[in-house]
Amino acid sequence: MPQPERPARRAFLRQVAQLAGATAIAGTGCREAPAPVEPPPPPTPPAPPLPDHLDRAHFHVHNEGPLSLETRRGATGGGLLTPNERFFVRNNLPRPADSVLHDRDAWTLEIAGVVHPGTLSLGELKTLGLATEAVTLQCSGNGRAFFAHRPSGSPWATGAAGCALWTGVRLRDVLEFMGGLDETSKYLTSTGGEPLPAGVARDTVVVERSIPIEKALRDALLAWEMNSLPIPITHGGPLRLIVPGYFGINHIKYVRRIAATLEQTTAKIQQKGYRFRAIGTGGAPTQPSMWRMPVKSWLNGPGTSGSTVAAGRTVFHGVALSGERGVSRVEVSLDGGAHWTDATFDGPDLGPNAWRAFSFVTDLSIGSHTVHTRATDTVGDVQSRDRVENERGYGHNGWWDHGLEITVTAVAEPQPTDALGSPEPPPEAPVVLSDAGTRGKALFRDGPQPACGTCHTLGDAGTTGVVGPNLDVLAPDAARVESAVTAGVGAMPAYGERLTDTEIRDLAAYVAEATQR
Repeated sequence: MPQPERPARRAFLRQVAQLAGATAIAGTGCREAPAPVEPPPPPTPPAPPLPDHLDRAHFHVHNEGPLSLETRRGATGGGLLTPNERFFVRNNLPRPADSVLHDRDAWTLEIAGVVHPGTLSLGELKTLGLATEAVTLQCSGNGRAFFAHRPSGSPWATGAAGCALWTGVRLRDVLEFMGGLDETSKYLTSTGGEPLPAGVARDTVVVERSIPIEKALRDALLAWEMNSLPIPITHGGPLRLIVPGYFGINHIKYVRRIAATLEQTTAKIQQKGYRFRAIGTGGAPTQPSMWRMPVKSWLNGPGTSGSTVAAGRTVFHGVALSGERGVSRVEVSLDGGAHWTDATFDGPDLGPNAWRAFSFVTDLSIGSHTVHTRATDTVGDVQSRDRVENERGYGHNGWWDHGLEITVTAVAEPQPTDALGSPEPPPEAPVVLSDAGTRGKALFRDGPQPACGTCHTLGDAGTTGVVGPNLDVLAPDAARVESAVTAGVGAMPAYGERLTDTEIRDLAAYVAEATQR
């Protein structure tokens, strides 16, 4: 039978229980329960992939949609041609669906202003001839980042340019096949195939440009290959108009229509956009259009993106261009332009519309240095020292701003890993609006049509635009917004006569407060 528990054993067990309880309390350092452990913050979601498998590490992403990608200065390389996967991207509108590439030869081009107007498929264009030309493309705003007044648009530094081999058929051969031109034609007007947003007048947003007909007949190319590969959709495939020597806006992507015309197109992008004008003035057809690229040069390395250069012998490499002309000389200065030494051209001359690669060898001491270059083209034009101030930050070819600032150390230090890819976005703080900002928010969402939110993405307003830049990324200040709203910019119409001065200030206050947290 069970034995009764002895008193001594019961006392022993009570002591053990008391000791265990005391130990547990002592371990906490107090008589309160331990504080709960905060869970780690959720990981930052990765940035969405870029189209055509482009690597963010090679680009500064200025805008996700429409896409605006600047090639990093150190990613260009020292060769003559820019790989497709490192070529800058600039879209004025969202690109067509990828499905247009499923049967490239089925893409059609309407041809007007000729004796026998009609439509040809890409497959039919391929039967009319074949030509290949090395051509440098450069955005009109390349160098905009150096302007002190912060012009509207992507803040390109040096990377909105690239050189590629473009293969297709000469435009003149296509026009001849269609019976030739009407003798009264003065311009070639080309229209892109981007889908147009609903609720916005066609001429306000359509990508349609006119160039002199003589230029088109002499040089233009309807291209379907880029560096011997079918043109990717980010670069205008399946068919792109190439206008050698001209700024990139004239190289129409997804070209759907070409027409020989007596007048320039009425599209805003031609009439008011891409016009070289004084700061504070609106665009007008009487102002110079962004056609031929002036003489220009810059260095691409070494010593970019935070890397350093080892003291001693250093080989710099860069590129130089001049639209339709080519360059005959590049000089390098290590003392701010007081003295100049000739650089050496590298590789073959691919023609007047391709840039020239050049290099320069020197010995560098430890410390900070700025290296400048200047080019001379084949007609004797010399790259100027300073930029020409203008409203949109167009056509910057001044050598001073484009100097390469480097740090020389005893041993070269590699580019830091955080210099690659896009930086993580800062944590968002709640938006607190002023009275003006509150009124401006209502205008942004429901103001004069097209309302701002139709074209622009702005998180606080809950809008996802399809045309204008993402304001959360651009984060413009109030003065910049006031200027854009009053006079218009790019595809954006002017609202100066449709809103009062107070309404414009309210709208500018809202955008600034909602984006500069």
